[in-house]
Amino acid sequence: MATPDYWHYPRTQLADSVLMAFDSGLSHALTMFAPRRMGKTEFLLKDIAPRAAEHGWRVFYHSFMTDGDEAGEVFRLSLGEFATGKVRTWLKPLTARVSAEVLGVKAELGTKDTTPPHSLTEVVQAVASGGRCLLLLDEAQILTRQARNEELLGGLRTGLDINKDTLKVLFTGSSREGLRRMFSEARAPFFHFGTNIELPTLDRGFCTHLAEAFHRSTGRRLDEWKLWAEFESMGCVPGRLRAVVEAMVLNAELGLEQAVALKLHDLHDEAQYARIVKALPVLDRQVLLAVLEAAALFAEDTRTRIGARLGSRPPTTTAVQSATERLLRDEIITRRERGQYEISDPGFAQWLQSLSQTEP
Repeated sequence: MATPDYWHYPRTQLADSVLMAFDSGLSHALTMFAPRRMGKTEFLLKDIAPRAAEHGWRVFYHSFMTDGDEAGEVFRLSLGEFATGKVRTWLKPLTARVSAEVLGVKAELGTKDTTPPHSLTEVVQAVASGGRCLLLLDEAQILTRQARNEELLGGLRTGLDINKDTLKVLFTGSSREGLRRMFSEARAPFFHFGTNIELPTLDRGFCTHLAEAFHRSTGRRLDEWKLWAEFESMGCVPGRLRAVVEAMVLNAELGLEQAVALKLHDLHDEAQYARIVKALPVLDRQVLLAVLEAAALFAEDTRTRIGARLGSRPPTTTAVQSATERLLRDEIITRRERGQYEISDPGFAQWLQSLSQTEP
């Protein structure tokens, strides 16, 4: 029997609410948005999955995060293995591709005829024939990045529609724009499929829990009020605060303020953020800065300011519109309401903010 993870902060009430919606027949599909490091994968694996199993559901978990261009085909193969009973459940964090057969097929996708022996609709039908099942599909918006996945998405939609009494599905995504493309565009196969929900921000109880886990692990005490203040200052991103506490566990000499300063600039993330900015055309960078400043992108004064920064005439509305669409397409920014945009990754936004304060 697996040892309980005492660092995990359970979201039992939310898990029960989701399962109530499925158990009661109120809903057959939910779509959950949460930015990176907000704990959605942990919620799926450590809250939803075990509670669903207690309710008598079979559970299939799949993350599309690491599948690249073969995301659709790897998903079909993984679901096919689950349908045929080769594995009882797919509940392995970050990767559901542990089967040598699946890995072998994935490695050879570029060299072999990949015409599937069964459509995804047929695979979904086979899953449904085994009894009621909950599908947890993590980072589902990745499927929309490849046009060739449109047929697969259509097959998945058909299979889920046919078997909605038996199969329930929870989609998650860290890109609001990607989820919008998947579920809100009229031409998309999953247009208006299911109900949208957001992963709620954690409250002070999370900090109390972390302080208790820290004491249990080290014998040392943490001021949970100071922990809460730091949590709020970093945008209530649990992954960031947990990294701070983890640094203190590993280094007894670190105080809270020192650990926060140490983790404020994550070298891996900063390198990735720098690559994103470097790859952008100069106009796109200025539009990104305008989004950071919450400016009205197409307003005359915003375009005049962009022109001044570039040392040129103000860009046309059409040019700014094109830059905005590129940033949306690459999921660097997302739209909240008509004319309002924000940076998709809160960590990226914080990094840009600190950069803009130190550089002209």
